[in-house]
Amino acid sequence: MSNGRRIRKILISTLPRSGTVFFFDFMASLFAFEKLDPRFTGGFRPVPPEWNPYEHDRTYLDLKDEQVIAGHYSLNREIRQMLEGDELLGVFLYRDPRDAAVSGALYIKYALTNHFLHPLFSRLSEADAISFMLSGGIISIDDLPYEVTEKQQAYVVYGGMREACDIIYPWLLHPKVAKLRYEEFTRYPEETLRRSLELVGVEISREEIEAISKDKNFVIASGGRPIDVEDKTSHFRKGIVGDYQNHFSDLHRSVCRFFIGEDLIRLGYEKDYSW
Repeated sequence: MSNGRRIRKILISTLPRSGTVFFFDFMASLFAFEKLDPRFTGGFRPVPPEWNPYEHDRTYLDLKDEQVIAGHYSLNREIRQMLEGDELLGVFLYRDPRDAAVSGALYIKYALTNHFLHPLFSRLSEADAISFMLSGGIISIDDLPYEVTEKQQAYVVYGGMREACDIIYPWLLHPKVAKLRYEEFTRYPEETLRRSLELVGVEISREEIEAISKDKNFVIASGGRPIDVEDKTSHFRKGIVGDYQNHFSDLHRSVCRFFIGEDLIRLGYEKDYSW
């Protein structure tokens, strides 16, 4: 591997349900780096009224040479300072927020039993869980899957896709962060990743990326299940682009336009509100 910048560490942030686990493994293999998993303060146990453990996790401060970490981090002051040097590669991966909302709602409902939204989503219909994922809302501490020993309020405030989208923009605007769309990476991994890294001064050949992509794709990650064959209990649920169209009702479209309609336009997923 030849690269203009000498990359010693990699920090990946993603929009949730944008292929984080797969991309984490892919980048670790491509650079031959060790994976460093985030260690949450209390795990997926938000202190009411907060909900996002990544706002408190600081595992990336322990990142050593030849290690890569991945999570759903905001571009905070500490990470900005880390990016000032040339030895840390910052990468941000995102997808259509509508697909992220559908994927997140179904994964939490059927598989992610330790997630604070699981008890609620397990009682809701798929349609209602998706609506909540889009809009956000308030969760009583009585609805959490664990005992709350510390609290500032008797509820958790979940920000929904509105808050998720707000986290995206600082990453996209940072000049030293490599940006990738899930939709492009899954279709054309070699060219998409090569071009994205090249823009931040990291040179990796198409052949090097292709050698990894042959052994790391959705079918292999899902244990041999073809793309578009759904397993709601799997982290690798379906692997397709545009799945929100199979789940959205007129209500979902209205909720989506209200909360993140402008974001879909700004991110290039829609031209206007008429979709």
